[in-house]
Amino acid sequence: MRKLLLPILLAASVGSGQLHAETLSQSAQSELVLMIQQLQAEVRQLRGEIETQQYRMQKLEREQLERYRDMDRRLSALILGGSDAAVAPAMAPATAPAPVPAAAPDVQPSVATAPETAPAPATTPAAAPAISDTQAYASAFALVRERRFEDALAAFQGFVAEYPASDKLANAHYWIGEVELAQQKLEPARAAFQLVVDQFADHNKRPDALYKLGVTQDRLGDVAGRTQSFEQLIAEYPKSSAAGLARNYQSR
Repeated sequence: MRKLLLPILLAASVGSGQLHAETLSQSAQSELVLMIQQLQAEVRQLRGEIETQQYRMQKLEREQLERYRDMDRRLSALILGGSDAAVAPAMAPATAPAPVPAAAPDVQPSVATAPETAPAPATTPAAAPAISDTQAYASAFALVRERRFEDALAAFQGFVAEYPASDKLANAHYWIGEVELAQQKLEPARAAFQLVVDQFADHNKRPDALYKLGVTQDRLGDVAGRTQSFEQLIAEYPKSSAAGLARNYQSR
């Protein structure tokens, strides 16, 4: 009897162990499935947050690009003949020169006039104070707004010579390029934009100069130069509005 009972107990023990192992295995699998489901849920949540952030960034980029396009359209309209492009604050009109006093009418002296006294020594008029670089720049820019391009070009060139240390020097060179481009003087325009790119690496006008350099090169038929300028712009200023314009220009 004992001999029969022992195998039965052993078989029952083995069966119980297998059942326990299978139960543990199923439990582990259930936990693993649950963990995977939780991870998938977190991934979906993170993906949703990322997509939301990407949408916001794209929206901001579109708004910034549209603002830049609007400004560029206004600038182009201003230079090429627009009537009401509001690019910069209205510049104060240059002070009119003081009127020269009219000379007194000649009076024929009578016969019995008193002896003429010696004239007082003429006083040297005081020199007019030199205007600041801000005033000079404003005057030059006002000529652009009036579409007096030749006068504006001369004024900006004079500004460059007169105020070489001005913080508006890069802007002056840039506008020299814009004025030249407006008059279809492509080589001088290219040189002006290239100067801004090469000599003002940290200036906020550099990405705009790179874009206009590429546009000018394209009009000159220099497709390779245009591509190089646009690629440099996109690589160095990928988030700038000028880079967005370059991408659109290349995709046309």
